[in-house]
Amino acid sequence: MKRLLRLSGWTLGYVIANQVTIVFIRNLADPGSGDARAYFVAFTFFVLPHGLLAVSIATTFAPEMARSVTRRDRAGFCDQASLGIRLVALLTLPAGVLLFVLRRAIVGALLQHGTYTAADADNASRALGGFALGLVGFSVYLFVLRGFYAHQDTRTPFVVNVVQNALNIVLAFVLVGRHGILGLAAALAISYVVTALWALQVMSYKVPGFPLRAILTSVWRMVVAGAVAGEAAWLVASSVGEDAGAGALARIVVGGAVGTALYVGILAALRAPELGSLRSVLPSRRRATVL
Repeated sequence: MKRLLRLSGWTLGYVIANQVTIVFIRNLADPGSGDARAYFVAFTFFVLPHGLLAVSIATTFAPEMARSVTRRDRAGFCDQASLGIRLVALLTLPAGVLLFVLRRAIVGALLQHGTYTAADADNASRALGGFALGLVGFSVYLFVLRGFYAHQDTRTPFVVNVVQNALNIVLAFVLVGRHGILGLAAALAISYVVTALWALQVMSYKVPGFPLRAILTSVWRMVVAGAVAGEAAWLVASSVGEDAGAGALARIVVGGAVGTALYVGILAALRAPELGSLRSVLPSRRRATVL
């Protein structure tokens, strides 16, 4: 019971820190401008690829990491954590790039009808553009915290989360005046990218042998591929369809297909090992789901 109370106490603090930040962000949104609504609408789009892609990977790897810790298998934990982080980055980085490139078409296709006007869609797409910059950081951050939880360490995630929220609030104050809703969303994105890198560094201190440099090298390769693919997707999508209705759907499909194909192609040309690892993980994931 003492251990349970200690672990849950830090987790409760984690939740409270997030709620405090939500109150600050809501108050910083310009009253009557629709910014608060646009912020939370865009955040819903932002967390969707995280839920579909990153959470699936985390759900697969978390039990294995916990079992490695229980067996005192440090090398096994490092292998599982490293592969999980790289797979999360592999999937969420192009998703974030495409969210950024196709943000206006996404909002327009799904929301711009009835009382939801083109101005509303423009506002939400600005927020989505800011959020999209931090999707990979957000997803990697939450995966790394699972590594601490596998060690029954809830204090470190609490401390890291407090820093992330503090950084989010400070950046929001700095950016909101000049950039409005875009600044509020970008503040969250930047805070997660920075603290994801810090969390990785903390993990390398707490778990000797954790392959931080190899992870960063792999992610950098993905960043290069994502940047090239995003530019190509933007060039193609800008000449197809419109920002709303069926034209927006066409823009999303064409731009998404071109960006995804080029991203995978570049990584294949660079012989990124994560592509082969993803193919081996997905079948086992499907078998586990069936069972």
